[in-house]
Amino acid sequence: MKNVFSVFLLLYAGTSAASEPWVCTSAGAHLLYEESIGGQRTAMLDKLVSVESDGEIRLTYTRQGQSVVERWRVYADSTVLYIEAPEQMYELLRTMQVEDVEITSRNQSLPTEMNPGDEFPGFGFTLSGRKEGERTTVSVLSDRVRVVGRERIKTPAGRFEATRIEFRTRTKTGDTEVELPMTQWLAPGIGLIRQEIPVMGDVVSVIELQKIIQQPR
Repeated sequence: MKNVFSVFLLLYAGTSAASEPWVCTSAGAHLLYEESIGGQRTAMLDKLVSVESDGEIRLTYTRQGQSVVERWRVYADSTVLYIEAPEQMYELLRTMQVEDVEITSRNQSLPTEMNPGDEFPGFGFTLSGRKEGERTTVSVLSDRVRVVGRERIKTPAGRFEATRIEFRTRTKTGDTEVELPMTQWLAPGIGLIRQEIPVMGDVVSVIELQKIIQQPR
């Protein structure tokens, strides 16, 4: 259960009309997040923003000793996160002696305008391979994303007017399946402000923005 949940984490009232994309586009900026479970800090995530020559926005950081890169693109009608399977998933399949692994994915597309009650397609990925002639799959897939509303949220990084979205994600490995609800608060021009995932009973996994460090001009 712990390993499945760890991989899962590597994987986001009023009208929200975003004049800015749902991701930070300021090259050189650092977004500092605290990750905690049950109120106990488990990690600090330092996401460095870079903008590639082709317009792709990358948020690069280290988590559990692994390098992670979030790849984003901004369009007129949406901000898109390109979903990729974490290396831990491939390692899991290798330990299971699964061969010829292929990935199919559905990207997370955040509409430029998100109004309370709106719903849009979920996201995730499936890894599929063969073991002793039989097909084995590992998947992390969300259902449809629902816009709950717009809320003023206070974090250590300050107060933000954020859009709240909710969805459920199913992580499946062989015959083991874990379903977890997720709530995210997103701010235009920044992206994720806070994320909550109930783990067990009253225990909640939280990722919250602590500080934004802008590159000196």
